[in-house]
Amino acid sequence: MNNQLKRLLLPLLLYLALLLTSSTALGLTLSPLTGPTYTGDLSVLEKKRVIRVLVSADLGFYYIEDGLPKGIIAELLHHFELDIHKTYPKINIQVIPVHRDQLIKFLIAGHGDLAVANLTITEQRKKQVAFSEPVLSDISEVIINNIDSPKITKIEQLSDQEIWVRKSSSYYQSLLEVNNRLLLQRLAPMKIHFIEETLQDYELLEMVNLGLINMTVLDDHKMKIWNKILPQLRMNSAFVLRKNGEIAWAMRKDNPKLMKLVNRYIEQIKSGTLLGNVVYNKYLDNQGWITNLLSHNNIDKMEKLSDLFFKYSTEYDFDYLMMMAQGFQESGLNQHKVSNKGAVGIMQVLPSTARDQYINIPNIYISSNNVHAGIKYMRYIQNNYLDDNRLTFDNRMYMTLASYNAGPGNIRKMRRYAKEKGYNPDIWFNNVEIITRKHIGKQPVVYVTNINRYYIVYKQLMRLKKHREKGVRPFVPPYRFDVPTILE
Repeated sequence: MNNQLKRLLLPLLLYLALLLTSSTALGLTLSPLTGPTYTGDLSVLEKKRVIRVLVSADLGFYYIEDGLPKGIIAELLHHFELDIHKTYPKINIQVIPVHRDQLIKFLIAGHGDLAVANLTITEQRKKQVAFSEPVLSDISEVIINNIDSPKITKIEQLSDQEIWVRKSSSYYQSLLEVNNRLLLQRLAPMKIHFIEETLQDYELLEMVNLGLINMTVLDDHKMKIWNKILPQLRMNSAFVLRKNGEIAWAMRKDNPKLMKLVNRYIEQIKSGTLLGNVVYNKYLDNQGWITNLLSHNNIDKMEKLSDLFFKYSTEYDFDYLMMMAQGFQESGLNQHKVSNKGAVGIMQVLPSTARDQYINIPNIYISSNNVHAGIKYMRYIQNNYLDDNRLTFDNRMYMTLASYNAGPGNIRKMRRYAKEKGYNPDIWFNNVEIITRKHIGKQPVVYVTNINRYYIVYKQLMRLKKHREKGVRPFVPPYRFDVPTILE
């Protein structure tokens, strides 16, 4: 198999390892972004009996496992709730996950009362929100590149180089400053590319680790998690983008009582304190909670099956990358897998489902018929259970995947329960998935999350390919090279 193709596909398999790792769960309340917005200081929050905390996924710092928040931020919020109860026993913490570029916007709009997500204090952000005392100080933003690339020791080396960051990050602001300095020296600026806001640091770092992209930017303390796991990464400490950075919790301006409450707690948990050291060292200095399950055999399977997935996905009007991600989640693309319930093959199809008059695909013990039956069943579910104009394209896909896993009748029931409980029955993430976890269990929730992560990452890799002059486009049959929907 082409080595470059293997290097392109390795990131897809890392995410299975990352999504299936475990650590101690915390009892925080995880809630969707629903209900009326409101603002106000601690007196208002006391009446509401809740402090809403906006967070964003960041493996090691905040992530979900078994439906519960975990990581450094999750543990700090858990201890914050315990601390609040000493003075305000009726106030609880409500965790609300949002995309990173929504944190400050939703905080200002009144969807939350705090934003806790490794936010660096910047002058631009201080114009919008207030910041607590720093949780972490003396933070440096450093350029991360592959060890096969030259060390970065001076600004001139960055001229005309490509770099990838989230637009919402403080890193982007730092890079704009670098470009201003380069222009003053009459040098070509850096070419700044934006990744999807839903992608996390570890995913971007893995792309650098594998040589898919030139470089990115990261806070130096985060590299303690990744430097042993991703050995091809270099932290260029000789040239620092931002020195003496401070990370803090954000809140709306003119909330002095809430600010006082938060700062009192941060004095107990900031870096250097006993509790702070225990929590941070648990994750930053210990990689035992994460494993690497990369397999070249799985990469080979993906390459060999791509045409088969494309054929039947096209016939039944699905994105073949999504269907391949589903096959990987179902069986690891292993046609010989048989579950204890009798489900067979790549798509884990039950013989009774394949024999149903609406599917009617014989001999699902061969891969072509198995993939055909699985994708045809997906189309049957979507046409007969989810033909609902209220569902967006993405949410219809998520509900279809969940139905494939848990049964379409069950997911229809979960949507009804979600509406009764005040959740949006037409949105999967942070809405129907919460009800599904409560009444059915974690399996369909993990199922949809894993498939979606593989798919999002793959689309990002395809966008990266648009910026490379050479190389193979994995999974893309030659007759589909120029189809825009694959790349957009």
